[in-house]
Amino acid sequence: MATDVNVQSLIGPGPPASVKGQMAAMRWAKQNPPKDPKSSFVGKTVIITGSNTGIRLPAATKFATNGASKVILAVRNLSKGEEAKRAIIAETGCKAEVIDILELDMSNWTSVKTFANDVTSRYDEIIIVVLNAGVAPPSYVENERTGYETALQVNILSTAYLAMLLLPSLKSNASKGNPGQLTITGSFASKYVMPADAEVKSGQTLIDKLNDPTAFNAAKTYGLIKLVTQYIRQGLVDDFSKDAQGNTDVFINVACPGYCTTDLGRDFPWYLAMPTKLMQMFVGRTAEQGARELVSATLLGKIGHNQFWSDDILDE
Repeated sequence: MATDVNVQSLIGPGPPASVKGQMAAMRWAKQNPPKDPKSSFVGKTVIITGSNTGIRLPAATKFATNGASKVILAVRNLSKGEEAKRAIIAETGCKAEVIDILELDMSNWTSVKTFANDVTSRYDEIIIVVLNAGVAPPSYVENERTGYETALQVNILSTAYLAMLLLPSLKSNASKGNPGQLTITGSFASKYVMPADAEVKSGQTLIDKLNDPTAFNAAKTYGLIKLVTQYIRQGLVDDFSKDAQGNTDVFINVACPGYCTTDLGRDFPWYLAMPTKLMQMFVGRTAEQGARELVSATLLGKIGHNQFWSDDILDE
């Protein structure tokens, strides 16, 4: 996307062929964190959802560190957004006006639409969008507003909806030589979904299955949701990434930060929280290391279009 980016410098060797199995891959990933991208984001407006916590906060910090003209923190809780803004300013020394905070509740259709209307009316040139807000509930929880399971609503439905609402703005500056970049956070967990995990009952869709309380399984459902994230990527590429002449005017990809030590499992009961903490100690990257992969994904441009970026490689 940026002319000053040497994309090849972002690409690493990836795991060696001797690394086999999910646990071995996670252990290798911890020992071999992604490269830390240093490319300039000067003149670029960046939106990051859920950016007051997890890997999103260090990602927002990296955009500010590398000169983004505007970093928009899209957060559910405005006071926590203010805390995040202060932390970014303290770490980077950027001016306060570089960081804007807008309210976004991904569990609420109205909030998603209001946010999209607000952000597209306030900012002329949105260049980069990182859709990273997500939850990982340990049990089936129905969203009271929409009737969908919570993770399905936040991680899939609202993410796809928000992407569709923001794409016109991302595409609008392509004629000026600034194709937009949309990056969605995915996971290597999608690679380990077994065919049986995705089987549906007669008359069901995969969305129906993910919304079925009797089919909920924390680990398998998480993998399925990350698989559907790849379907979202493909659908957006097929239907929204080209202009009327067939030229690509927005680059779309999915990035995996790896298994990171964050508060994503904060709602887990103690008997799940304890093994999660042990897993994080054994195979967890830091949140800052995971954030590197999100930031580098936004720099890949044409090479990264319609790709899955994981461990600094375009993963098959």
